[in-house]
Amino acid sequence: MKSNHKESSPLDQLKIWQRFHIRLTVLYGGAVFICLAVTALFFYKISMQSELEHLQKRLLMLATNLADSIDADAINKIPLTSDEITPLHEKLKLRFQKTANRDPDIETIYILRPTAEPTNLRFLIDYVKGGKTGQPGELYDASDVPILLKGFKTPSVEDVPYTDEFGTTLSGYAPIFNKEGLSIALVGIDVKATQLELMKRNILNVILSIFGVAALLIAIISLIIAKSLHTPLTRIIKATDAITKGELNSSIGMVRNDEFGLMSDYFDEMAKGLKDREFLRATFGRYVSESVAKALLANGSNLSLVGEERIVTILFCDIRDYTTFSEQMPPIQIVKMLNQYLEVMSATIDKHHGCVIEFIGDAILAVFNAPNNVADHSEQALLCAVEMRKKLKELNEMWKTLDMADYWKRCGIEQITCRTGIHSGLVVAGNLGSPSRMKYSVIGDTVNVAARLETLNKELDTDILISDEVYSYLPQSMRNKLSDHGEIKIKGREQAVHIYSI
Repeated sequence: MKSNHKESSPLDQLKIWQRFHIRLTVLYGGAVFICLAVTALFFYKISMQSELEHLQKRLLMLATNLADSIDADAINKIPLTSDEITPLHEKLKLRFQKTANRDPDIETIYILRPTAEPTNLRFLIDYVKGGKTGQPGELYDASDVPILLKGFKTPSVEDVPYTDEFGTTLSGYAPIFNKEGLSIALVGIDVKATQLELMKRNILNVILSIFGVAALLIAIISLIIAKSLHTPLTRIIKATDAITKGELNSSIGMVRNDEFGLMSDYFDEMAKGLKDREFLRATFGRYVSESVAKALLANGSNLSLVGEERIVTILFCDIRDYTTFSEQMPPIQIVKMLNQYLEVMSATIDKHHGCVIEFIGDAILAVFNAPNNVADHSEQALLCAVEMRKKLKELNEMWKTLDMADYWKRCGIEQITCRTGIHSGLVVAGNLGSPSRMKYSVIGDTVNVAARLETLNKELDTDILISDEVYSYLPQSMRNKLSDHGEIKIKGREQAVHIYSI
């Protein structure tokens, strides 16, 4: 049965706004919308201004033509405050009605006359299409309409349409002059700004349509970008995660002619390099100590033959009676036994932060506190020797089951034991050899003393001997477990060494 469970992508750990393609889309989408908004605003202003100017010119022409055709002397004969409907009123009303019928946008036509108070005007006539009209002689306060007052001197038109519950209107004014050239009244025309409103709606509809199409295109582009990014990023993250877990065979293997393809090639090369480096380190670590291998590989080509002086603890270990029983063993069995022995002993030394310098046949030379720092190196060396003795007993039990013990039992050796000498002191630790071939080593009297202590076990019938220098570094709890053998003269050294066994 097929599983419906879909393997989750590492990218699913990110919040939606944390994803790169979302941020990229928002960034570019925002830039596009800003550009569209600026363009739309500019287009809107230009279009509305053009339509407004056209309406203003038409309104001025209407008001001016109408004002020029009105008899100013006839108006002067009517008292300013009179509310009587005269034949002139009927004549003007009929004319205004015809004018309004010819232009459906005209809403109101009226004549206002000035009074002694500049802002207080009086209606002569007010024609309104289907609405309430001003009565003759009715007072009108024009203090809030300076453009209207300007119409007594020169034709004028409002700059901004006025919007109320009845709609949007624009007003134009033209003066009525008498024969002496004096302004005795003005004609006012209010027209509906129908075209302005229609254009505004059309422009807004076009802008909304453009924004809608832009949003749809951006969404589609975002999906395309998401798809083009999701797969390669997921593969890169998974491959990187595998590398961090030590799976150095991992690769991305993308064939693309873009940045991701280039990144894939470089990543795969890096993984191959890490694999080769790890193989080199692992292989190198089989011939030298792991810690030495890491130190040498970390330094790269910066390898120096100059050593450094360090206080260290040297452990020298050798198998007792090895020469005697090895004569009874076939070479293949000797190699097998030694490999088993050295493998266990090396692991024990590594466990206690020691560094195996070299194997000399069945002998092991190890150093503590070089090349890596080990604060309690003397204590670790002694603990290591005790555990090596324990591990050797376990190996003896295994060799018995493999019938390998028969070889040394023929020589009267019941079980394999080893002798260990431990000494602390100053050495020179570093690379020894030539620029073309070198090895990490420790040199100094401290190494010689450790080797002499290992040999001295044979005379004292002990298996682990340490010097007073090691003793001085040990905690009291470990000192209590030691047996004091006093000062003993050792071969090749004038000064006696105070030694202890455990």
